[in-house]
Parts: sequence; structure tokens; C-alpha cells
Amino acid sequence: MTGVFKTILILVVIYYAWKLLFRLFFPVIAKKVVNKAQQNMEDRMRQAQERQSGYSSDDYEGDVVIQKGAEKRKPGSVSDSDGEYVEFEEIKE
Repeated sequence: MTGVFKTILILVVIYYAWKLLFRLFFPVIAKKVVNKAQQNMEDRMRQAQERQSGYSSDDYEGDVVIQKGAEKRKPGSVSDSDGEYVEFEEIKE
């Protein structure tokens, strides 16, 4: 009978110790996680603003800027980076 009582007593002590540790350390850990997420979001916002402001360094608000993209190709031509074209035929059964 003392073995059962001892086991229950150990479980109760572990439960209250866990509860106490959780109350002490959870706010500290949660605060660190929130601060890290906030810092990450601020960094992303700063990078986005730098990208947006980088395009309009000489331009005024309302000006239209056309940036040239990829060079135009003739229709039907295939570049080396597009891969290989394989023609398939349908087989009737």
C-alpha cells in the first residue's frame, strides 16, 4: 500500500512542479518568440520599402517608368533554357 501512496505522491509533486515551472517560464519564452516574430516582420517591411524606393530614386511621383524585360524572340523559336520539345502522337486502341 505504501508503494501506491508513494507513486501518487510523486505524480502530484511532478504535476505541481510542472505547473509552477510553466507559470514561471512560459511568459519569458512567449515574449522571446513574439519579439523574434516582430523583428522578423520589421526586417521584411524594411526590405520591401527599400525595394520600392530603389526603383524611384530619380523619378517623381506619377512618372511612368518602363523597364525592359527579357529580349523578344521570334514566335516558334526555342532557346536553350526552354528545354527540349517532344512531339507525341495519339494511339487509337
